[in-house]
Amino acid sequence: MNPASENEPYPQPGRIPDQPSAVAPPLEPAPPTAPPPTLEPQPVAPAGAPRIDRTRAGSIWMSLSVGAVFLVVLLIFVVQNTSAVRLGFLGWHFSLPIGVAILVAAVVGALVMAIAGGVRIIQLRQAFGRLARAHDAQPGQAGHQRKSRFR
Repeated sequence: MNPASENEPYPQPGRIPDQPSAVAPPLEPAPPTAPPPTLEPQPVAPAGAPRIDRTRAGSIWMSLSVGAVFLVVLLIFVVQNTSAVRLGFLGWHFSLPIGVAILVAAVVGALVMAIAGGVRIIQLRQAFGRLARAHDAQPGQAGHQRKSRFR
């Protein structure tokens, strides 16, 4: 099968082109268009104003604000879902409003996740401490003593 050149369309399956197909006349060039306007970033503060960096206190305030909004939404969920459901766990049987039951399940899930994450963080800190001690103990590091903050 002859490969199609740039100007020929792809051959149809099962057909071998024996003559070159007619080449379409070139299209007329499109009239030039104006380039899209460039959007330059607008300064947030005047040029002479000092830049205010993100602070830990600001981050904590923002986190607490988002948490407060989340708690309000959660409170609305619990109040709107007050129909009781019967639950059983390891032989205990009790009734709870469905909103409270879902809330308790979410809190238990978050605690399990926090414990697993905490254990992993402790493992990584211990591994980093061992690595830092091994690096500090290597001979031939004249003039370069690194102090580990995890000792």
